[in-house]
Amino acid sequence: MTASFSPRFAQTSDRAVIVACDANYLPYAGVVARQLAAVPGRDFDVLIGGPEALDLPGALHAAGIGHVAARDAGLIEALPTDARRSVATYMEIFLARALAGRWRRILVLDADILFERGDPGRLLSADMRGRAVAAVRDNRQWRQPRKKTPEFRALGWPAAPYFNAGVVMIDTDAWAAQDMPARSAAFARRHLAGLGRDQALINGVLHGDWTEISPLWNWQFTWASAHLTAMADPCLVHFIGPEKPWLARSAGIVPMRWRSLYAGVSDAPDLTARHWPDRRRLGRALLRQWRASGVMLDYLGRFADEYTLLDPR
Repeated sequence: MTASFSPRFAQTSDRAVIVACDANYLPYAGVVARQLAAVPGRDFDVLIGGPEALDLPGALHAAGIGHVAARDAGLIEALPTDARRSVATYMEIFLARALAGRWRRILVLDADILFERGDPGRLLSADMRGRAVAAVRDNRQWRQPRKKTPEFRALGWPAAPYFNAGVVMIDTDAWAAQDMPARSAAFARRHLAGLGRDQALINGVLHGDWTEISPLWNWQFTWASAHLTAMADPCLVHFIGPEKPWLARSAGIVPMRWRSLYAGVSDAPDLTARHWPDRRRLGRALLRQWRASGVMLDYLGRFADEYTLLDPR
């Protein structure tokens, strides 16, 4: 399996942050890619990755951002597909195999993410404890870390730590050494139909055998977590719900400062206008966060800082 790169891209590091998307999401992926490329003293490469080669806008090339195209024909053959399942969803799995021997570590992000602060290069150098994957718990386990996810319940498996696949750090040598490509294809053939997509696939293969990153690197933003976000001061904000910041429906939910970043790439007419939240929804969100305040502080307090990785078990 090989990867192809945009002609003007020059590798400068053995670590890379890659925003995964297909052509449909390229305008939104470009927003976070430009943020990452502007990190002061950056010592990691920044790319946009997809299953097919794409021509990037000149502004991305000028910022030192490249494109990498990769796909794993053997895994694609094993994947259940339908009209909603773009193979771009599985980019972290394709890239982990294709980039081995070129980048020692890769941090793969979904396109619906914004960068706020922190040093991704320092995160990419953290101790992964010999595991192939490091990630952040899915928000379903933030308040209930022993909660059994629907995927494990459907498989008849015991509860285990379960991560969100929007931000995944991969040690490419460990990925190869632990035979993750073959294991992923085998799991997809046996179990993935009706179970989920990339998140269900990698969690199913690993079943808790991964290293835990602070939630500040994948702050899963929804209407119910909006008001805790300011106090958490996250590094990466992941808009996991339907209220993407570039959509008109995010008004009154996603703060204006984030919506306005997409004003040049979205058709929504009012991304720079202030909107107050719906009164009833705001009350529900505040009540929910008040009820969860103690367990959320316990969860956040497990991490000495945003660069310390933990054993999730």
